Amino acid sequence: MSQDLLSIGELAAESGLSAKALRLYDESGLLVPRRVDPVTGYRFSGADQVGRARLIASLRGLGMGLARIHILCDLDGAAAASELRSWWRQEAADALSRAVAVRDLVAALGQHPMEDTMITTTTPARTASALHIGLERTAQEDAVLIQAVPGGRTLLAAADGFHESGDLATSLLAAFADALAADPSADALTALETAWSAAEALAPTEGEAGSTLTAALLDGNRLHIAHLGDTRVMLVRAGRLEHVTQDHTQVRSLLEAGRLSPEEAASHPDRRVLNRALAAGAPSAPDLLVRRLEPGDLVVVATDGLHAVVDPSALAEALTSEAEPEALAASLIDLALAAGGPDNVGVALARV
Repeated sequence: MSQDLLSIGELAAESGLSAKALRLYDESGLLVPRRVDPVTGYRFSGADQVGRARLIASLRGLGMGLARIHILCDLDGAAAASELRSWWRQEAADALSRAVAVRDLVAALGQHPMEDTMITTTTPARTASALHIGLERTAQEDAVLIQAVPGGRTLLAAADGFHESGDLATSLLAAFADALAADPSADALTALETAWSAAEALAPTEGEAGSTLTAALLDGNRLHIAHLGDTRVMLVRAGRLEHVTQDHTQVRSLLEAGRLSPEEAASHPDRRVLNRALAAGAPSAPDLLVRRLEPGDLVVVATDGLHAVVDPSALAEALTSEAEPEALAASLIDLALAAGGPDNVGVALARV
């Protein structure tokens, strides 16, 4: 084979993309093979197409559709840049239109009364937490916290520091918990917003260091969540696992919107890059979520050292077991380490 030709596997290795994503680009006509073996049907790309493959992946990572990418990739540099700017102007206008629609819906939904009343319980949740530095890290930048909050509430929280953040994660959780306990008469949503402001005040104002922060407040038959970053809240009910929160990465949001395929998202070079966090220059407002709780539910807050490392089926199998909290927390750490343990890992859980 000519040195100028690459198999799909070789092109994947050179470009850093998955073979499945490259096949999608081939099938859509974006990467026309330079040679097709007449006997085997194997398709070979030119070595000079590595840059084009990376450009396609970058444009897909912005959310551009395949048809528009086909147009852009056939233009020269200045014309391609103009095409990209034009596409983005419309994307920005669409976002503004959606923002108006969201504002109106929020106002309308705010007028709706709750369908049921709050039920309190005197049975405390069974809780456990675990923290491990991992097998490759030299510093522990994750932190977890379980704390009883005045008013019969229980706080589960985790923070994941990054870029040599030191004890930032621990400080964030302490500030959050202190503020949450300061006004036990406040409703859960107000309490979370106040606590978030206290933690947010500690976010770095310069440099690259920062942290995620995810807090789950168990309050009777309600689970109230404040979430930012890629630490996750998972809820297990009757043997079924729900990932309640969504990772705050551009790639993840495009996947959720159907603008990236799972294969593209899995191999995208920016798939782990956060676009919301407690860090300098980053949007730091949290998602505020509410879920109903039922007796026997399992609530898990875990850093990405667990959910991004452990095989999803193995994680689901562990979480849907009937293990007691202490044993389950320890087994989750073991799963992360068995999968290579490349990152710090922290977990806090409660069975209600």
